[in-house]
Amino acid sequence: MARVLGVVRLSRVSDETTSPERQRRSVQRWADQEGHLVVGWVEDIDVSGALEPWKRPEFGKWLPSTIGKEVSAIEHRIALEESRADEYDIICALKIDRLSRRVLHVHTLLEWCDRNGKEVTTVEEGINLNTQIGKLLLSLITSFAEGELEAIRARAKSSYNHLVKEGRWRGGRTPYGYREEKQETGDGWKLVPDDYGTDTAGTLREIVRRLIAGESANSIAQWLNEDPSKTPTSLDAQLIRNGKPPKGSRWTAANTAKVVRSRCVLGQMEFTEEVVVDGKKTTLRRVVRGNDGRPLQRAEPLIAEKAWALANERLDENTSKRSGNSKGGSPLLQVAFCTCGEPAYRSPGRNWPYYRCASRTTHKLCPAGSKGIAAHTLEDAVEQAFLLVAGEVEMVRKVFRPGVDYTRDIEEVNRALSDLREDREAGLYASDLGKQEYREAYKRLDARRELLIAQPTRPDTWEGIPTGETYRARWRTLSSWYEKGKELRAAGVRAVIHAEPIPGTPAAQRRSAHDSDRFWQHPVGRVQVLIPMDFKQRLLNTAAAHSQS
Repeated sequence: MARVLGVVRLSRVSDETTSPERQRRSVQRWADQEGHLVVGWVEDIDVSGALEPWKRPEFGKWLPSTIGKEVSAIEHRIALEESRADEYDIICALKIDRLSRRVLHVHTLLEWCDRNGKEVTTVEEGINLNTQIGKLLLSLITSFAEGELEAIRARAKSSYNHLVKEGRWRGGRTPYGYREEKQETGDGWKLVPDDYGTDTAGTLREIVRRLIAGESANSIAQWLNEDPSKTPTSLDAQLIRNGKPPKGSRWTAANTAKVVRSRCVLGQMEFTEEVVVDGKKTTLRRVVRGNDGRPLQRAEPLIAEKAWALANERLDENTSKRSGNSKGGSPLLQVAFCTCGEPAYRSPGRNWPYYRCASRTTHKLCPAGSKGIAAHTLEDAVEQAFLLVAGEVEMVRKVFRPGVDYTRDIEEVNRALSDLREDREAGLYASDLGKQEYREAYKRLDARRELLIAQPTRPDTWEGIPTGETYRARWRTLSSWYEKGKELRAAGVRAVIHAEPIPGTPAAQRRSAHDSDRFWQHPVGRVQVLIPMDFKQRLLNTAAAHSQS
């Protein structure tokens, strides 16, 4: 009586022809007829036949991980001891393809079993795999199984391409900002903007808005993590939509930038391609294109392409640079400046932090002979002047309104034409039919390019949306100077540090000599606070509105 390890494998749970129950019954019946004892079962469900047996989740526990590898005898012994290979004498499956659909994998498994005194058998083929005839038949059967695997993959790829071109969702990880929805016809699924419930589409749009407004990916990640229940990550949003508890995964600068950089937010689809550049393999991401050479739309865009491009430009600008939004940086970065024009940075002092001219970092003397100023003195002066002038002004959120510009569309067509020419040079259109297809495709793309070039354009604009909240009310909700610095940058406020006190009373407000067309100045000590001219008009509008009411 020998010890039998029963092997059960299924590529898809829905496959009824070789269900796990049927496979188990067949193996158990064979063992009973031969007088053997089944001592264990391997059940790998939803596992491809292309995966090596020793790498499968369950089968791998019964086999050494070093099968088919050139390692030392010690490593082989360690791997053998860590496995359960000493608990059985025979490996039995319903059919050879349940062991593997790869000829090489089956032969490698057989060689290992032969060296270690184990047998391999199948129920339906009835082949003795320990004889030469059995091994020859095994090779033929496994070859057919491998061919069937390739046929399955070809059918899957064809189905996949068809689904994409039809705008249907093929399954897998849902892109951030979307959710799956049943098609109205009942035929499959589609991707739609996730505008309710988890509202990841709204979160994505707010991320893009903040990037365009000048915030860094790091500060946006901090905002997203303030209340993960309202701004869940992609993984948690998927779990919530499936009725499962979220794992509490966190946003980082990296995954925040990743969702913005992906063309998935434009409703398009990308694929990974390995190419050889200068003799080295490298991985590129390319967009899936339709027959007309344009990116294939599989869903409604979450944002305009112009806004997407601008957000990516902001990410590129902030890469590897310190920002006032970063914890530990200068809260008044891009707000505080020396009279020489260099920015002022906050640095440690003996008793408290100081803002000093950036020329100190280059070990050069400031041409204006500036002096450092205590951080609290500068920050208090800026706050005092800003709230005095603009405290009652209603905050306006700037929203980017993309214009109409077909430059990128023309670039896409040019790129598609270039790819088409490369394919022709590589011999992909060598036949008469292929030449005809090439000419038709080129003609379509060239006609589209001419049409795009003739289209009128409109420049980008920024639109101010009133928030209903004054700066003074907003200031009461801010707890740190990092938050206040962010608002001052958004408002366009500047603070120029002088070496000596500025003549005039703190209440004096007049045009700035530095930029008389853009700023009004409010001197506080030796700090010249420059406030954009439009604040005066907005303040007058607010006063007029109050007088009329």
